[in-house]
Order: sequence, then C-alpha cells, then structure tokens
Amino acid sequence: MVLTEFYFRMSRGLTMIHKSFDAKYLAYLARFIRKRDKEAFVELYNYTHKKIDQYALQFLKDPHLAQDAVQEIYILIYKNIDSLKEDSLFLSWMNQITYHVCCDFLRKVRSQSYEQTDFSSDPKVLNIPSDDDCFRDISDRDFLEHYREALDSLSYQERQTFLLRYDHDFKLEEIADFLNCSLSSVKRYLKSSKRHLAERLRSFQN
Repeated sequence: MVLTEFYFRMSRGLTMIHKSFDAKYLAYLARFIRKRDKEAFVELYNYTHKKIDQYALQFLKDPHLAQDAVQEIYILIYKNIDSLKEDSLFLSWMNQITYHVCCDFLRKVRSQSYEQTDFSSDPKVLNIPSDDDCFRDISDRDFLEHYREALDSLSYQERQTFLLRYDHDFKLEEIADFLNCSLSSVKRYLKSSKRHLAERLRSFQN
C-alpha cells in the first residue's frame, strides 16, 4: 500500500507551517518505510531534510561534510528501520541517528587533523574558576580523560544538551527544536549536566 497524494500534499503544508516535526506523521511514515515503500521514504526525506541539513551544517561547520553526513543519516534510517521498536518513537530514533552520525564525522575529521579530543576542555564551561580545587594540579591530558568519563556518566538528554550548547554553540531554542522538547526541559538538562559534571570532576581530586 502506498501513501495517498492527498496525504503527501498535507505533509508539505505541515513542513511549511510547523517549525517542529509532527511526531504522529513521522510514525505514520515509519509504518510504510518498514514495508520498503519508496514513496514513503521519499516523503520522509522531503519532509525532514531541510532541518537535518541545517543541523548537520551547524554541527560540522562544513557544507560538503554536512552533505555526506546527511546522506549517511538517511541510508542508516532506511537500512535499520526494523530495529525501531515502536513507530511512535521514530522522531527520537531519527534524532539519535542524526546526532551520532554527525559526531562520527566530526571525530574522523578531528582525528585526521591530529586533534586529541572531541570536546572542549575549558573549565569556564562549568562555571568553575580555573583556580578551583577540582582543577588544581590536573594536567590537560588528565583533565580531558576525566572530562570524558564525567560526560559518559550523564544521561543521554543531559550529555546531548550539554554538548550541543557548549561544544557546538547551539541556541537553547535550537536544542529544544532538535530534541523535540520544551525550552524549560533544555534549561533543566543543562543545569543538571553542569552540576553533575562539576561534582564528578571535583571527585577526581579526592
């Protein structure tokens, strides 16, 4: 069964009217993509690619790299759709694929540039003075190792919010739009991530 032309036209209207994706409509498309309906997959691309393009470009800061990442994102969506447990979770699942693909591309680029870390090591990110006890006598290499461990201890929402805000300069509204959550939730994730990171980094000194 293929999607009706009417529903396609309606979805294009939603794309122009709504800033955020319609999760129910994406779940509807997911049902057909599972059946390898090519029209449904084309509609998914038409409905989502502008926002995914924008996200990848802002994340990677390189239009050619962003284009390659977007292509990889849609390939993974099509190939791995059967791993999605519920169609209603498609939006969150697509966002996670997008985020991880962009991280992988960025990691490869930085590796080729002989960079040592994927993340910023600036203690000001945590609103902790650089002469604070938790940073005393920590070499850059040691700090980055502890920083990675601390990041890994965060919840998915906290880690993603923190990195999008401080490592990739996303605005709070853009993070809320991408994560499909409220602005107040983004602020809450950001506050808790900074608190947990500060606590973990201080604990390494004890």
